[in-house]
Amino acid sequence: MKTILVYLVLLSALAPVVASDSDESGKIEATTMLNLPVDSVTIYPDGLATVERKGQMEVTEGVHKFVLDLPWSVIMDSVRFIVSNATVEKIVYDDNTEYHLNVSSTGLQNFSLSYLMRDAGQWAPSYSLYLGEESVLVSAYAIVENDFGEDLKDVRLKLVAGPPQLESYAPRAAEPLYYAVEEAVEDEAGISLAKVSVGGSTTGELETLYIYVLEGRNDLDMDSIVGLPFFEEVGPLERIYTWDAAYQSDGPVMETVKANNTMKDPWPPGEALLYRNGEYVSRISVPYTPTGTEASIKVGSSADVEVSKELANYTINEEIREITGTGNTTFVVKVTTEIWTYLLSIESNADRDVFMEITDRKPLKAEIVSVNSEPSETTATSLKWELGLEPRQELDLEYAYKIVTTESVNDSK
Repeated sequence: MKTILVYLVLLSALAPVVASDSDESGKIEATTMLNLPVDSVTIYPDGLATVERKGQMEVTEGVHKFVLDLPWSVIMDSVRFIVSNATVEKIVYDDNTEYHLNVSSTGLQNFSLSYLMRDAGQWAPSYSLYLGEESVLVSAYAIVENDFGEDLKDVRLKLVAGPPQLESYAPRAAEPLYYAVEEAVEDEAGISLAKVSVGGSTTGELETLYIYVLEGRNDLDMDSIVGLPFFEEVGPLERIYTWDAAYQSDGPVMETVKANNTMKDPWPPGEALLYRNGEYVSRISVPYTPTGTEASIKVGSSADVEVSKELANYTINEEIREITGTGNTTFVVKVTTEIWTYLLSIESNADRDVFMEITDRKPLKAEIVSVNSEPSETTATSLKWELGLEPRQELDLEYAYKIVTTESVNDSK
C-alpha cells in the first residue's frame, strides 16, 4: 500500500523571464519576474482551488526581488512563496506582488509557490450503476472544468468532496479557509485519499472534507471540460420494495436499492445513469455515502411485485340509548358503529426472495379490531408491515378498524 503526505501548498516548476543585476537602491542583487508552470491543482466545492507550482533555479547570494505573475482572482493573503536558503525581507503588494528575499548561499535553489483562487474550477462525479441480481457495479468519472485562465499541462489533480451540507461553509471573499491535513493512503483503485478539516475564520468550526488524488498526470485545456476515470467498484446489493397502499391501491410497487460502499473512500454525491441487465433504466442521484455505509437509491416502479387493496367488507350498526347525566337528566342518543375491513394482496413475480415495506393509513379516531398479521409499526394514523416473500409467493394481509360516533336524538328530559 502506497502512502503519501498531502500538503495544501503549491509547488511548481520555475522559469525566469526578466532579470537585472541591481535596482536603484543598489542593495538588490537581481530582479526576476517569474512565470511558473502549474504542477498540481486542488479543486474544492463552489469553485475554490489551490494552485501549486515548483521548480529550481541558480541564484546568487544576496537580496533578490522576485516579481510574481499572479492571476487576478488570487486570494492575496493565501499566497505562500518559499525559496530554499532564503529569508523574506519584505513583501510589496502591487499589481504584481514583489518578494524581497535574502539568499544566504549561492547555488541551485528550490522554489515553491501556492495560492487560493476563487471560481477557478468545478468538478463533479458522473456515475454509471449496473444492477445485477446480488451486486452492483459502480463506475465513476470525474468531470473537471478548467476555469483557471490558462492551459494546465501534465498536472496532478486533487479533487475535494464531502457531505453536501458542507458547501454552505464555502468562504466569503474576506474569509480564507484554514486546513488541517491528515496522511493520504492510496487504495486499490489508484485514488489517494486525505482527510482535510476545513473552517472559516469567523466560526472556528472544523468540518471534514476529502481529497481524491487522481492517478497519474493530466492535461486540461483552458475553458474546457474533461472526463477522467475516477473509480470503479463492485459491491453487494440489497433490494427493498415499498408500497403505500393508501395512495396507490393498485400499485405500482417502488424499488429501492441499497448499495454498500466497501471502498476506503466515500462516494461523493452526484448524478448517475442506471442500468439493469445492460439496459438503460433512468437517471438517478447517488447520495454522499461514507465508506462502510449504504447508499439508498430510488430505482422507480417495479414489476417484480404486484399488489392491490380492496374494501373486503363494511358494516354499520345504529343503536338508540338513554344516557343519564347530572341531576338525573336523561339524554337520548344514537350510537353508530362502523367497521371497515380491508384486504391487501401481494404477489411476487421474482425468482428470488423479496423484502417489502408496506404502509397504509387509518382515520385518527379509528380503532383496530382485527388483523391477520401484526404490523411492525403502528401509529395513530398509520400501519406499517415489513415482510419477506419467497419466490413467486402470494400473500394476503387483512385488517379491520371501527369508528364509533354518538349524536343526540332529542332534548333532555
